Amino acid sequence: MERRCFQRPGLPRSQLFRGVAGALRACTTPRLSSLYLSQSETPRANSLPQHPQSIYHIPVTTTDHLHRRIAAATGIVMASVLLSRVLGFFRDWTVAHQVGANAATSAYYTAFTLPDFLNYLIAGGSLSITFIPVFAKYVAEQREDEGWRVFSTVVTVMGFVLVTLVLLGEIFAAHIVKYIAPGFAPAEFQQTVFLTRLMLPAQICFYEGSILSAVQYAKNRFIIPSLAPILYNIGIILGGVLLSSRIGITGFAVGVLGGAICGNFLLQIYGAWRAGAIFRPNFNVRHPGFWMFLKLSVPIMLALSLSFVDDWIIRWFGSYLQPASITWLADGKTLMRVPLGLVGQAIGVASFPILAQLYSEKKFDDMNRILNSTFRALIVLLLPISALTIAQSLPLVHLAFSATRLRSTDLSAIASTLAFFSLGMFAWGAQNILARGFYATRDTITPAVVGTVTTLLSLPIYWLLVRRLDYVGLALASTIGIVAYTILLFILLDRRTKNPEEGSIVVFFLKVAVASATAGYACYRLTGALETVIPWQHIAGAFLLLTLVTSMGIVLLLALLKIFRVREVGQYLRRAYQFANRA
Repeated sequence: MERRCFQRPGLPRSQLFRGVAGALRACTTPRLSSLYLSQSETPRANSLPQHPQSIYHIPVTTTDHLHRRIAAATGIVMASVLLSRVLGFFRDWTVAHQVGANAATSAYYTAFTLPDFLNYLIAGGSLSITFIPVFAKYVAEQREDEGWRVFSTVVTVMGFVLVTLVLLGEIFAAHIVKYIAPGFAPAEFQQTVFLTRLMLPAQICFYEGSILSAVQYAKNRFIIPSLAPILYNIGIILGGVLLSSRIGITGFAVGVLGGAICGNFLLQIYGAWRAGAIFRPNFNVRHPGFWMFLKLSVPIMLALSLSFVDDWIIRWFGSYLQPASITWLADGKTLMRVPLGLVGQAIGVASFPILAQLYSEKKFDDMNRILNSTFRALIVLLLPISALTIAQSLPLVHLAFSATRLRSTDLSAIASTLAFFSLGMFAWGAQNILARGFYATRDTITPAVVGTVTTLLSLPIYWLLVRRLDYVGLALASTIGIVAYTILLFILLDRRTKNPEEGSIVVFFLKVAVASATAGYACYRLTGALETVIPWQHIAGAFLLLTLVTSMGIVLLLALLKIFRVREVGQYLRRAYQFANRA
């Protein structure tokens, strides 16, 4: 008897009703022509023709219905990402509070490079992107059982590959770290090697957890996958708080391993079981679905997209700079990622399964409308946040880190990196949406090629700017590279989808950009004036300053958008008001 590790016993009532309805339809309508199956695919015994259904088992009728589903999913993911980003900031705050900014913290952040590379090498961070279109295809063809067979094959085969890579990484860690951080001193190098080996096994949990999360996304279940980064960050924080007084920065690395096991692996096993996942270990690498998965994954595995390797480039160049440089850059980027993750990541995660479904059903006009609406929402949210962050970067950093062991020079350095990273905040969020537009059409090659070319062309910019501007040059080079990558993706995706609203989106972007830049400059001048009368170097003063300036900036921004006749802003405000009333 075959073993079903995740399948819940019994048949849910909703599935029973669908089966009865399918039988009734079979009696009154002509039978569909049978699907052609390869020898490695197993047809379902005694199967009845079923009504075409989405990957969520919910028929889709109107674009408004799709928007409501995306909005609901986005709300769940956004709440999770908000909490995750807050905890992510608090995680780095705990590092600064317990250890400070020095060679040990730079070694800790650099130790993530090899584990992240292994995860990237097998496209672990993109599993929800590469697996969902495959699963959606089988469900759209009324062959969900084959989708579960592909799921089992991916978990088994890729899990075996990853375990092998982790073992090789443990053995050759010292040799690899020499190339990751060639500028480190001997003591810093040895600490990086030790922390790397300690955190490597966590990648097994990340990979298997990602495929389990992808299954839940495909079933329109977002809550349990959204808890994974929250528990992961809690694990790191607890490891640092409880252990750093005894074993220093190593306590945070122990927390990385514990958080990955609990949040990214064990919890996701439970979530996949709740979603009705069927898992039977097998090495059936000849299954067409597995080859489709590889076809989508290999371009991501072989690519060097700047959205993935930017941190690695920064750490490589940063190893030649003063010891705390990598920490300053990491802290600045973490602050930039708080609103970026809340808006860009939430919209991207929630909309991607819908886009994949629409492509599978050949509803290309609806797909374009969804892409356009999500892109406009991203513009109107991220551009103003970016401008306000740049204008108030120094008091913002003081609010975040003044109660830690960081010195005033550290805070000023982090504020500088935050300002330059924030110039590219919108591009970081937009490339996430644009790449998913390609992935939904089962095209992972175009973003991979564009990303690799952009990365290679950006390397001289990193080299030049780090020589001219030191660590700040790395933040500026990162922004220039991601902006170029985003522009190329936007042009190519519009050509691919034949988007009729390309021009209107560009005009919309320019209007919001001009309004945001104007409001941001006004906030910058007001911040400079208020800094002379408000003690902003302390938490209470920084909070007061940020509240006053941000309030003025929002009022000015809304007035400018009204002058520029950006009608969408009024629609967004009405929807937000209605949502708040319902809540």
